[in-house]
Amino acid sequence: MTVLQLGGTVQKGCAVHSQSRQALSIRPRTRHSRLQTARAAPETAVKEETQGEEKIRFKWDAANQRWKRVTADMDETDKYSLEKWEEGGVGVIQTKTGGTYTVWPIIHAKLTAAKLKSVSTQEASDLVGSKGAVLVDGRSPWNHEKESIPGSINLPLFLDVAGTSFWDNLKKFVVRFGMNMRATERDPKFREKLAKLDKSKTYIVYCGLGGTLYVGVKPYKPGGKQFKNDPERQFGRESRSLKVCYELQEAGFKNVLHLEGGLSQWRHDGFPTE
Repeated sequence: MTVLQLGGTVQKGCAVHSQSRQALSIRPRTRHSRLQTARAAPETAVKEETQGEEKIRFKWDAANQRWKRVTADMDETDKYSLEKWEEGGVGVIQTKTGGTYTVWPIIHAKLTAAKLKSVSTQEASDLVGSKGAVLVDGRSPWNHEKESIPGSINLPLFLDVAGTSFWDNLKKFVVRFGMNMRATERDPKFREKLAKLDKSKTYIVYCGLGGTLYVGVKPYKPGGKQFKNDPERQFGRESRSLKVCYELQEAGFKNVLHLEGGLSQWRHDGFPTE
């Protein structure tokens, strides 16, 4: 997900929309029943990312439009450490349209340190049925209405850009005609919506593809070679669901889980959608 100077990703928001949750465990269609055994063990969301005692260092690679890790020998003044980013206040981007965004490497580092757990589709289904876990859809309202997991609530982090200032209109134009997408900004009332949720419950957050905190590329076969230096995976894979997990944890929620593979994996494994 690209960090735009005009701010935001591309989603629309609304008030938290809650559908009636089903008390029964959601079961997959029989045509994919064999897949559940194969998918029972989730991808490890958190690979020990402490880097030993080494600090996490990163910078924005403008040439390739991505975040890049920086080694200690390339940062003698400690300019690129996570601590310096936060101390200098540059870990949060203030956009021209007024929104604020925490940069992805900081979110990745904090979720990793908190040992956020990803669960498989089968585990999520079992938790909904046996523990009353709540599935949270972090996608846009129109995507949620088009297809979602039965009983899930919609909690989008981003809203359609509503302003009419020069920067608002410029962003709408660039995103609409340059990317064929809808321009969005962070929901300024998102934290207020979180305050209405029951912190004693377990929340399983999903989006379209899920994203991951895992760095590098996992082998296709057990015991196969792992590629740890993929430049596109130095900070896992950014996603809306992981950002919502971060917001929940920052707001004091203790029982937060991440659905591995998101709605796409849920559908592929034969579980129902609506």
